[in-house]
Amino acid sequence: MGIGLPLLPSLATDISVGSHVQRQYFGLTFNMDTVWATAIAVLIVCLLSWMLRRQTTSGVPGRLQAAFEMGVEAVTKQVEGSIGPAGQSVIPLAVALFVFIFICNMFTALGIGSLYEWLPAPTGDINLPLALALFVIVLVHIASVRARGPLGYARHYVAQPFPKILFPINLFINLVEEIAKPITLALRLFGNLLSGALMLSLIAALGAWKLGSLPVGNVVVLVLNPVWKVFDLVIGAIQAFIFALLTILYFDVAMANDHGPDAEQLVHDSDESLTPSTS
Repeated sequence: MGIGLPLLPSLATDISVGSHVQRQYFGLTFNMDTVWATAIAVLIVCLLSWMLRRQTTSGVPGRLQAAFEMGVEAVTKQVEGSIGPAGQSVIPLAVALFVFIFICNMFTALGIGSLYEWLPAPTGDINLPLALALFVIVLVHIASVRARGPLGYARHYVAQPFPKILFPINLFINLVEEIAKPITLALRLFGNLLSGALMLSLIAALGAWKLGSLPVGNVVVLVLNPVWKVFDLVIGAIQAFIFALLTILYFDVAMANDHGPDAEQLVHDSDESLTPSTS
């Protein structure tokens, strides 16, 4: 007897997403699959950098150099249009974040929807997106202190968005916003990658669907799996772009001497509108 349509929803109860190969060291739990996947992504970035360095020429550029120059030029225009010349130091960070996250996200193409993936997308583990987000936000605050000075940095939290007389409310609102920034930055990247892993697991579970002796589920998996992987790769590229773009916008707000509500609204609007839905 095969699994009929009425029983298909019960398959979801057997799906576990987010399981990791774990080891205990010094009282801490390490997700080893995330560690080695991150290390491989770093090696790929280093290899691409080495290949780019060897192929760099002042003449006709190769494909790798041309693609890299197009990316850097796009980031440079974005930074110069928002931050200005003072934001030149943000360009290497934004490009590096995009390339690294993009490569990490591409590992989703190797997933098969199993409980333990041999090379999972490390950005599908909340630890890496949260670490990247905290790294960015710390640099943003350092840049803000350098641009405004210690007094101007502190004044920002008590003087906006309401009049200074309401500084306790201003301080509360701004602190909540600053705490939310790394959380939302991390959860956006993590959530989209996790949803991709969940969809792969659901598609893989369809393989158990049979009509009598006919393996209908295997046929469905054969059709849906490549289609979803292509879609997942596109989402991975978009998420890498959004992470790098929001990094630039956060630096834009932080390095402005008097950014006012318009710049704050720009970040808020981008934070909402640049999040694609995978549902």
